[in-house]
Amino acid sequence: MATIKIKYSQLFTLSVMQLFYSNKVSRSYQSTPVLDFMIVPTAECQDFMKARNMIFKNTDTTGGFTVLARTSGTNGAGNDLLRYPVNAPDKLSFFMIMQNPDLVNFDLLPTQPNPGKIYYFSNQVTDAAATRNSLHLSVNAAGVDGSADQIKKASVQYTFNYAGSVTAATIIQVKHLLTGALITPKSVTTQGGQSVFNFDLSVLPLGYCQLLVDGVLTDTFYFLGTVANQQVFGVIELSLSTSLSANYRIVEADMSLVAARPNYIILFKNRQTVWRYTVQLLPTSPLYLEMAKLTPAQKTAFIKQLGMAANDTTILFKLASNTDSSFVFVSAANIALKEKYISSTSTTNDPLIITLSKYITTPAKEAVVKTSLPYPSTSVIDAGSLPTIYSDVFITI
Repeated sequence: MATIKIKYSQLFTLSVMQLFYSNKVSRSYQSTPVLDFMIVPTAECQDFMKARNMIFKNTDTTGGFTVLARTSGTNGAGNDLLRYPVNAPDKLSFFMIMQNPDLVNFDLLPTQPNPGKIYYFSNQVTDAAATRNSLHLSVNAAGVDGSADQIKKASVQYTFNYAGSVTAATIIQVKHLLTGALITPKSVTTQGGQSVFNFDLSVLPLGYCQLLVDGVLTDTFYFLGTVANQQVFGVIELSLSTSLSANYRIVEADMSLVAARPNYIILFKNRQTVWRYTVQLLPTSPLYLEMAKLTPAQKTAFIKQLGMAANDTTILFKLASNTDSSFVFVSAANIALKEKYISSTSTTNDPLIITLSKYITTPAKEAVVKTSLPYPSTSVIDAGSLPTIYSDVFITI
């Protein structure tokens, strides 16, 4: 009996990286990472992969996934050939579902999510400097940008309010960029110098679209179909076109897969905040009792000698305000939020230690009031004084 051999080859890999974490992927774990994002193929992507004999596999240790495709034979260079050819408009699309709402605090993202937009990541990037093993899908190589990488989203019923009048001769179209498909409005209403365009986009595949009025780009959006009202953080759209830049290309013109497969990266930078420590003194606190014995002038001098310091010489604090029973210290500069804090000026990678002391300008009397102060929580930030964002720590002594 003849043996049938079926071979699958890697199309590409994708990783989601977050600089907040020590391992750049997830919180430290013993056996299985708990990820902040769940990535799933869209329904149309699942159908496409089934028809082309492709396999999707989550790779939790990289925060992403791998896609394999059935191959058959090789070309003259010995590279695997796709068993089922693909065409220029073909794409693979995936939804990113947020599973940890705290990430908008510790990742550098807008503090107030826009419900009318989603993040859009695509391999239709032009960056000759990006290497095959680290191809950024964000607009900027440095990482995800809340302005550059978000796009308006639209459902099946797309409506646009146009600031102007149109006539029957005006050409109004929605263009689906990958396929080139054009849709005209099902209705146009003009009144008082304003116009409203209503479209039914149900015949389109999911994808990046443009609204053109007499050929002029008027709006851009991502057509999400029936899931537009669901909690989708972002969409990843990977074109299979053979005309993409060589470093970002998945499939070659002869349907071959070159040996160096593309590894796509979605990188989230960690947020930097001003650390604000509010120290509250109880009436029974030794520090409170010590101050109670001082004259007003002595108390003023005493407060000037209260200080907060770190075993990292790049991190400095200053007293921002005080009363007789409370003190507020703030960092002199923004500090990057991290899962684990290490002193950057320690030669032995010591943990970051923050200490409250008294008599800091009198070496003979200097003494520690409290050390190993806690780091800020990432469950909340204070963005009420933009552009400054605070991370708060409350301490009672």
